[in-house]
Amino acid sequence: MAGKVKSEVKIGILVAVTIAMFILGFNFLRGRGVFSSDKEYYAYYGNVQGLQESAAVQLNGFAIGKVSEIELQPDRRIRVTFLLDKKIKVPRGSVAQITANDLISGTKIITLNMTNDPVAIPEGGQIQGKQSSGILDNLGEQVSPLVSVLQHTVVSLDTLLNTVNNIIDDDTRRHLNSSFASLEVTLQQLSGLATQLNAQSGNLAGVIRNAHSITGNLADNNMQITSTLNNLERFSTSLNNAPVQQTVDELQRTAASLQAIVAKINDNNGSLGMVLNDKQLYHNLTGTLGALDTLLTDLKAHPAKYINVSVFGRRVKE
Repeated sequence: MAGKVKSEVKIGILVAVTIAMFILGFNFLRGRGVFSSDKEYYAYYGNVQGLQESAAVQLNGFAIGKVSEIELQPDRRIRVTFLLDKKIKVPRGSVAQITANDLISGTKIITLNMTNDPVAIPEGGQIQGKQSSGILDNLGEQVSPLVSVLQHTVVSLDTLLNTVNNIIDDDTRRHLNSSFASLEVTLQQLSGLATQLNAQSGNLAGVIRNAHSITGNLADNNMQITSTLNNLERFSTSLNNAPVQQTVDELQRTAASLQAIVAKINDNNGSLGMVLNDKQLYHNLTGTLGALDTLLTDLKAHPAKYINVSVFGRRVKE
């Protein structure tokens, strides 16, 4: 009997724990925590379409709480209760606005817009509620009904494609396959070209850097280049104003005079021509110069031989 009682007690405890866990899990999914120390606030709205219990409450995109309860009031307003992290202080004048969570599903969340008021709303107090009014929210409301239309359109398009596939004969399919194959080859060639261009990107970058450096140097030396161009312009102006024709005429006259002198030198009848062209005279001059050189050498070696010097009336002999 005692063993039977123990079994019933165990079963009762198990059932109680199971029910408690179910209640805790259900409340957790609804955004309520039995042992939670989160602070509770509420707000009133005229329309909460898309907002559900356990929806997130965000501050600047960061989740700070969630919706715990949504209740319809006798005045047809809707009271939304939400729990916020105990560390969050809600300044007076803050607004809890319903905004779109995503574009396709149309679900909503609550975005908390805080003020800088130093006075905080007490726990359990009311926060001013605001309907969703952004472009994204309105767009989400319009897109959600269009999803079913889009699905229907996709089904119709699939049917159309099946019909076209049945209409196209085997010959047309072969041509299409050939065209797709050619297109694939073209795409592969373009891919190879892109790979080559990518491989040469370093060289192109170097060329661009060099061109940038050259333009930078030109910009830095702009004053010197301008000065050089001005000097060239002045030089060209001076050259243009110079008596070039007169100089050329004088050079021609000088060249003619030199030509006449050379002609006279080459003429054997002239004195200089005879001196330059007479070999006998050349040999005689060479011999004379040789004898004169020998005489000067002997004169240096024996000066007394050629010069008589008298000392006290006597002739000094060698």
